[in-house]
Amino acid sequence: MIHNNIYFQIELTARKIRQYGQNVLRSHGIDITIEQWLVLNVINDNETTNQIFIGEKLVKDKPTISRMVNQLDKKGFIIKTSSSSDSRQVSLSISKKGKTLIHNLQPIIEGIRLKGLQELSEKESQHIKSILNKIQKNLDT
Repeated sequence: MIHNNIYFQIELTARKIRQYGQNVLRSHGIDITIEQWLVLNVINDNETTNQIFIGEKLVKDKPTISRMVNQLDKKGFIIKTSSSSDSRQVSLSISKKGKTLIHNLQPIIEGIRLKGLQELSEKESQHIKSILNKIQKNLDT
């Protein structure tokens, strides 16, 4: 019965995507998670940003984002800069090491994406995107 539930299928698919991606990263000796990769991308796409913005973009809670940001900082992939007016405010940017990682990972990540979509036509891919966007819109509050 649960396997017929569309929400279960969506969640199962998302988990398989993350698991496959993590296995590929591990096989290349890359020491970040798929979730950390997403955080890096949000920071990279937004020059200088903060944890609140990242949490909103990735729909993740503050403790989860904080933990990932701290791990990325510890690995040297991002730079945390405290505000001169409010020490609680921290800006995040990509370090040189992080830029190199992003550059090197782009083809690997693209391969991960293509693997899951390899037998879908362009029309099918667009249809899935449309359906998922409708579900997300229906659930916006």
